[in-house]
Amino acid sequence: MEGTVNVNNYLKMTIGSLCLIILIICIAFNLTENMDASIYQLLHRTMSSEIIVQYLTMISTVFSPIACLCMVLIILLGLLIYDRFKCVWYGFWCFSVFAIGTFLKYAIQRPRPSAAIDGYSFPSMHVLSVCILVSLIVLLVKHKAVIFIGAILILSIMISRIYLQAHYFTDTIASLCVLYILIQTLYIEFETKGIFSVIFKKSNNT
Repeated sequence: MEGTVNVNNYLKMTIGSLCLIILIICIAFNLTENMDASIYQLLHRTMSSEIIVQYLTMISTVFSPIACLCMVLIILLGLLIYDRFKCVWYGFWCFSVFAIGTFLKYAIQRPRPSAAIDGYSFPSMHVLSVCILVSLIVLLVKHKAVIFIGAILILSIMISRIYLQAHYFTDTIASLCVLYILIQTLYIEFETKGIFSVIFKKSNNT
């Protein structure tokens, strides 16, 4: 059973990687322009309320990558008291996701939809940062209500970034792909008691 689960995790990681590669190729050949434009126009047609616009602007500001990073650090510091292994491993994982997202952003250098906003567009670090924060909380709490609220938050930040012309729809999907790929590494590590667990155990015994 354990072997089957591990194979499934590797398969999911492979599928996620293929989806991300295909997405990057499609963007490189401008095959996603119509879809990105259609999603943007749909959001602006259906979300014209001033209250909704204020909410989308607020959530984009509150859950910036820096703010999410600070929240992740606070959670990890609290976790350090209760479970040092999880603190170190989750911390390593979180910062690895941040680093990979940043690397992709500067490697691909996709311009943003709005020239008024600095930086590059792909992938959305706002979406990826919120995904990291939500994933960390869900891994620790594992409650349906937390999962539901986290999903709403991720969807909200995706809509916000597209609506405000900070990202294309495909940028937000890329962030989900990156997280999906890397979340499998957590499952593989815990199911196999992999190299990270062995190193940590040895360091505790010395």
